[in-house]
Amino acid sequence: MASTETAIADRACIGEGQTLRQAGHLMRELGVGELRVRGEDGEFCGVISEDMVVKRIAAGGDPKTVTVAEALRRSPPGHPQAPRHGGMRRSASTRRVVSVP
Repeated sequence: MASTETAIADRACIGEGQTLRQAGHLMRELGVGELRVRGEDGEFCGVISEDMVVKRIAAGGDPKTVTVAEALRRSPPGHPQAPRHGGMRRSASTRRVVSVP
C-alpha cells in the first residue's frame, strides 16, 4: 500500500458517537465511500457506508442528531424490522438466520 493510501486508511475512521453529518463530511473530505467505526473503547466495531447514511436520512433520521452507532443498526428503533432479543440477521447468500450478539 502506498504511503498516501495508508494515511487515508488511518484517517478513514470515526467514533460511534459521531453524527451522520460528521460521517458524511469525513467521507467527502477523504474521498471514500465507507468509514471504519471505533467503539468507546477505541476498538473496531463496524463499518458505515454512504448507503447506510443515505438510507437512515431517507427514513427520516436527522443527520445532525442520529449517531453512527444508531445507523449501524439495520432498522431504526421501534421499526417493525428492528432487531429484538439480541438481534437476528438473515444471510443474503444462504438465506439462513443467524444470531447477532
